[in-house]
Amino acid sequence: MLDQLSFMYQVIIASEQLLRDAILLLDEETQWERDLRIFFEEHLKEETHHALWLREDLGAHPINLHFGAAQIAGMAYYLITHVHPVALMGYMLALEGKPIDLKYVEEVEAQYGPSTARTLRIHAEEDPRHFEELKAVYVPDEWKPLVENTRIQTIKLLESIQWT
Repeated sequence: MLDQLSFMYQVIIASEQLLRDAILLLDEETQWERDLRIFFEEHLKEETHHALWLREDLGAHPINLHFGAAQIAGMAYYLITHVHPVALMGYMLALEGKPIDLKYVEEVEAQYGPSTARTLRIHAEEDPRHFEELKAVYVPDEWKPLVENTRIQTIKLLESIQWT
């Protein structure tokens, strides 16, 4: 269980930086990109400190490199930087589209204590709202295939992770 939280920590750290990168790359001259930038800025505000909180939740548990997190973040980085920052929408839809099960949160709390699951619980409760917000964001038709393919590939990478 703690290895899964360690993985989540790595994804959160990457996600914060991916949001920053996408914000910087969006075109100020295009209305939908300005709107997307504002959406990303607001989402970044909501996510700020979550990595710090999760690191605190994990206590002395080591954060070992998880190549699954690196693959997911690396794919998103490439698409944001070399294709278009709107690709981040697909990444976010995949991560927030399958909320953390509250039963899992309760199992972590029962095994390691409520403080270990603090950030996990926040995400379990907030991700359904975030997912609905993401679905409402305008994406031009020409970029919808990129968003959808990014979402699908992120899900495939998540599903391929083997937990020990």
